[in-house]
Amino acid sequence: MDSLEKYIIEKRRYLHQNPETGFTCKKTSEYIRSELEKLGVDKIDIAGKHSLIATVFNGKGKTLGIRADFDALKIQEETNLGFASINDGVMHACGHDAHSAMVLGAVKFLIENKNKWQGTVKFIFQEAEEGPDPGGAFYLVESGLLNDVDEFYALHVSPGFKTNTLAINYNDALAAADTIEISFKGVGTHAAYPHLGIDPIVMQADFIMRLQTIVSRKVNPFAKAVVSIGEVSSGTTFNIIPEKAYLRGTVRTFDCEVRDLIEKEIQTLASSVALFYGGSYEFNYQRGYDATINTESVVDKIIEAGKEIFEDIIILEEASMGAEDFSRYINLKKGAIAWLGVQHPNQENHNIHNSKFNLNEAALINGTKLFINIVLKG
Repeated sequence: MDSLEKYIIEKRRYLHQNPETGFTCKKTSEYIRSELEKLGVDKIDIAGKHSLIATVFNGKGKTLGIRADFDALKIQEETNLGFASINDGVMHACGHDAHSAMVLGAVKFLIENKNKWQGTVKFIFQEAEEGPDPGGAFYLVESGLLNDVDEFYALHVSPGFKTNTLAINYNDALAAADTIEISFKGVGTHAAYPHLGIDPIVMQADFIMRLQTIVSRKVNPFAKAVVSIGEVSSGTTFNIIPEKAYLRGTVRTFDCEVRDLIEKEIQTLASSVALFYGGSYEFNYQRGYDATINTESVVDKIIEAGKEIFEDIIILEEASMGAEDFSRYINLKKGAIAWLGVQHPNQENHNIHNSKFNLNEAALINGTKLFINIVLKG
């Protein structure tokens, strides 16, 4: 396994040094395709703009789907690594470089050891997991090329867990992520004479404060839901009441009925606030990724495949309010995603989406071994 580990780290470092974002990952896709051709995969399909499906046929058996994403984030890297990003303002701060490298390692091993397993594996290399909506998985699923897959598998690196640790949820794993945009319109006036206008900033502030009562007073306390406003803007200077005020935020849920309820209540609140102050509003609710609900039988298979690899397998009692478009695959067929511990021992570890995020490369061979074991066990 030493040569395989060396291969994985080499590929990860190249991808880390050459990040691309969203649906613009042309060079990344070309590099991965070149590697897949060198490894001798049977078939390579393109879906969306640059996503790849590499199929390896090996007799009768199940068809498994193993997903890796390969897009980066718009973050200026501050790791001082020898293989740090050479693309200004773009960084693999979420570990997608590692995800792709681990799956490339699995492709390499499984092609070189076809005598040890049977069936078909579709290795999915996906763009735009970080968005923009509808995300890369949407086009892969829409292509129909994955309709014959029986089960989907994925890993996500996490510095929150020790290296040699695997963590996984039964059922609820990651939340649905929706976006709200609201503009309140009033009547602009001099700030010294507020009675001559209609203040949209007051409407905005009132709405934001009352918004939190939707989760605390409208949603079942046993349901999981978060509503947060992350962007507000209005005005040009201190002594003018502007005509408009804008805000944008996110809604995170797991239950479809709760999701519907929150959307309805947010619009009702925006309408009532505008009516009370004598203004008007514009409302846009954009549904993003669905909740990722792990299939119990697939979770069992991941745990069984990981027992001989990891020192510790943690069954998580709480879901993450983060989101993943891996949900689209599970909506198509059953599947599950797990967290791969990549924590450095005895040093500071920065979280994903941080400019100083630096995973422990020693953990990556474990991820590849897990994918291999899943296929070997069928």
